Amino acid sequence: MNERKKRLRLPEKGILLVILASVLYVALLAGGDPEVFLTDDNRTQWYPVMERAYEDFWTTGKIYCYDFYQMKGMPVAGQGYYGVMNPFLLLSYTVTKLLPGGMDAITCYIGMMVVLGNLFFYLTCRRLGCKEPLAHLMTLTYSTMGCFWAFFYWYYVFNNYFLVPFLVYVFLCCTQKGWLSYCACGIVLAMDLWMGNVQYTFYHYLLFGILCLAMMALKNMRYFKILTANAAVGVALSLPMFFLLLQTSGGFQKQEDFMKYPLLYFSLLIHSVIPQGILRQHGKGVSFLDSFVMRRDDNLVCYMGAVAILLFAVLFWTVVRFGKWVKKLGRETGAGPRAQLREIGAGCKAGYDRALAWSHEQKTVAGCVAALFFFLSLMSGGPAAHVLHITPVISNFRYLFKALFPAVPLAVMLLAYLLGRMRRFRAAALFLTVGYACVGVVNACDTVQQAHGLFDMRIEGTYAEEKEAALAALTEAGVDDKNYRTAAFLRFPGINDECFDISHNLTKNFATSVGAFSLAGYEIATPQSRLKPFDAIFSQTDFFTQYANADTLENFSHNLLNRPEIVQKQLIENGVRYLLLDKTTFEENRLAQEKAGDIGFFDRKDRREEVIAALQNLPDLRVERVVSFHERYDLVELTGVNSLCMDEAGGMVPLTDENMQTLSFTAKEAGDYILSFAWDSRLKAFATEADGEVKPLVVEETENGNIRIRTTGSAEKVTLTRYDPFCTAGFIWEGVTTLLFLGIFTICLLCTVRDTCISRKKVL
Repeated sequence: MNERKKRLRLPEKGILLVILASVLYVALLAGGDPEVFLTDDNRTQWYPVMERAYEDFWTTGKIYCYDFYQMKGMPVAGQGYYGVMNPFLLLSYTVTKLLPGGMDAITCYIGMMVVLGNLFFYLTCRRLGCKEPLAHLMTLTYSTMGCFWAFFYWYYVFNNYFLVPFLVYVFLCCTQKGWLSYCACGIVLAMDLWMGNVQYTFYHYLLFGILCLAMMALKNMRYFKILTANAAVGVALSLPMFFLLLQTSGGFQKQEDFMKYPLLYFSLLIHSVIPQGILRQHGKGVSFLDSFVMRRDDNLVCYMGAVAILLFAVLFWTVVRFGKWVKKLGRETGAGPRAQLREIGAGCKAGYDRALAWSHEQKTVAGCVAALFFFLSLMSGGPAAHVLHITPVISNFRYLFKALFPAVPLAVMLLAYLLGRMRRFRAAALFLTVGYACVGVVNACDTVQQAHGLFDMRIEGTYAEEKEAALAALTEAGVDDKNYRTAAFLRFPGINDECFDISHNLTKNFATSVGAFSLAGYEIATPQSRLKPFDAIFSQTDFFTQYANADTLENFSHNLLNRPEIVQKQLIENGVRYLLLDKTTFEENRLAQEKAGDIGFFDRKDRREEVIAALQNLPDLRVERVVSFHERYDLVELTGVNSLCMDEAGGMVPLTDENMQTLSFTAKEAGDYILSFAWDSRLKAFATEADGEVKPLVVEETENGNIRIRTTGSAEKVTLTRYDPFCTAGFIWEGVTTLLFLGIFTICLLCTVRDTCISRKKVL
């Protein structure tokens, strides 16, 4: 039977068990909520854009890389921000549309990454010599790592969960010899950039580079060719995405966040074994050393169960044993320091010579050890962090602790390798691992269920119901969201009300989802030149304003009183007819009360009347009405502002949004038409005449940065859209890369735990 199984290359039953158990584990974490991972940034920042992009894809067959709804038009193809060109996200969206139950694409995506990550983590453990029970235990341990579940509201951190084990497995299977060794890892790294953001992709390139350097250090210089060839393949297959990232991120504009939030070794060691989830259920929590990550004082991000403590014990044992060997050597030789150093050097050389004869798997483990120490040095602010901090472009990455995401999979792999070979204390180590894996399951369940409370999410219905509520509120308030813009103003800086119930206002990117035009957008990724036309409406005074994509009433009032001419000009030119003024009191805002000490003094004055009075003093604008918009906002309607599309006489021309990247209107007569959208060199316009003839039109930039379209006839349908050659090339490159990736994926699935690769003699 075993010979027949080997001959037919049937998968072992453990693989099917891992897949089934992973699906059930995600279902356990979900607790019956189909939108369990749709919270905070996932809900308010990325999902509205990607959902609209995928809806347009199934309508038009194209994924659009530009969004007219936010920030007067903004590129959205960059993976670190919206992920609209991530093929796995598109697959997740498609699956959710086919399956009943109302699951959202991000929840499906995270579940998919967990299943695939567990699958290839299990295969890696088997490849490294673990028997099935131990491989299952280590896969369970991997599933409970706190860093992933503590930051699931950044859905793309789970790319590390899948891609790090997969990259190591591909390295194990496909880099010994043959043509696959020169492209397999490069294909994975190329797909990495199409799937994730550039920061994690760079970390994965570093991981691959360190693995190759370890091979070269062990005198396999062929890996220099493997390193350069795979890096070239990875860059070539993802080149269009790299240029799209440059566009979206404003050319990787200068950030000051790279060296923030270092995670010290001792803090990681201590907090890795604290059952924060269980303690919090009893109203308690433990945090030592005043350590926190991203203002989280629960330190669940550090939880690694028994992994950190066991690896530390092995490291401590190794150092002690080396020290004892050095002392013993000194006693036996009785030589002086120089002779003793020579003996130590000779002993090290003998160990190095033995390492040259290691198997491919053992050498890969050595590379994983080196990579783990590199990422630990990076996340703790050590030498690796200081080197990268002076590196152009890389220095603009955010937060040191993010190096933990690629480091954790390596740590669990190494523990699996050690436990597979451990003789002494094996039973105790396994018992400890089992115990902390069970604790980790409780921690993960608690973290997922508590996330809504962490961000004070006041979610009463599903995402679709929130959209319906927002559209109903806009209709009830008589908002013309197709021809004018809406801007929201928060009362407390740093307290982003769009994180609570996005049907209450139109900040962040929620306007895209409901098809309303606003000035909101992910501003910290936007060049300052794009913000300048409305910097008196949304003042760029601090990070919180940019992050929330809505100014505070205090700043807006200050600008109205001190720069009324500029505010009036910007309101008029940007077509901002509707203002949403936050009327939540400090006593009603629990999160404001909790964060008052962290953020500092809150301006508790209700400035709505002050703002309305200042607006009434503007000579060219008039406050038409003030009505209630939901229970936490007042809607102020202005008259005298320009519409989003106007003819030469200043009259409103009704605008139609065909999709997130295409606008159209009907020209009443030949002449110039002004559109209140940011001019972009890639914007194209064309006219469709009554007989169906299509002709290009001139798109010009006005003196205030808006768009002028010059028409030559009347009764023409004028269409404005954006053509980006990198986006067009991206679809081709992405398709090729996806097919190649699926090929590597299939080869790896066909690998067995005993063979290097399926049909090695023929393929490799």
